[in-house]
Amino acid sequence: MPSTKVLPFERPREMLYVPGTMNQVRSLHLSQPQTRQRYILYFPTEEALESFFESYQKTFQTLLAAGGVVRDIEGNILFIWKRQRWDLPKGKVEPTETPEESAQREVMEETGLMELRLIRYLMETYHIYQERGAWMFKTVRWYLFETAGVRPPVQVQAEEGIERYLWAKPSEVPFLYPQSYGTIREVIEKVLSDVLPAASG
Repeated sequence: MPSTKVLPFERPREMLYVPGTMNQVRSLHLSQPQTRQRYILYFPTEEALESFFESYQKTFQTLLAAGGVVRDIEGNILFIWKRQRWDLPKGKVEPTETPEESAQREVMEETGLMELRLIRYLMETYHIYQERGAWMFKTVRWYLFETAGVRPPVQVQAEEGIERYLWAKPSEVPFLYPQSYGTIREVIEKVLSDVLPAASG
């Protein structure tokens, strides 16, 4: 029996296949923000999922970005308030950069934090959105950084629409989810479940 997952507008890597053409699947998927429906897709194998995912990406304009989760030495996590949502620093990977370099640059630019130590790669997230009438498929590669001290002061990049910031204890983080994005929650859950317990253990 094939497994079943929901086709989300964020995190479309979790798509599973249903009979039909690529254009039919794409049309159903892109109608979700208007209809608020969720379409279930099926795939018999992980290999079939990988093949479909690669082909599906090619029907969009693609963008590679990178971002960072910043923790202080006590494990508090830094959030920024941008476009009425709690978010994480991220931005486009420039042609001359590696994703790691881009993630560190974006964190520095958006928070003013200069003393950053790269801890590890975390994961990729995916998001589909419209820009100037074109549908974009955005992949974000996420990295974990540590900064010196406890809750150091942050200088947010106002010209990027960032209004304020918050250092949150791990126990406080779930209260921010209703005002955040699904992909951001996915990244933070990775940190909370895999990274912080391992560091404290």
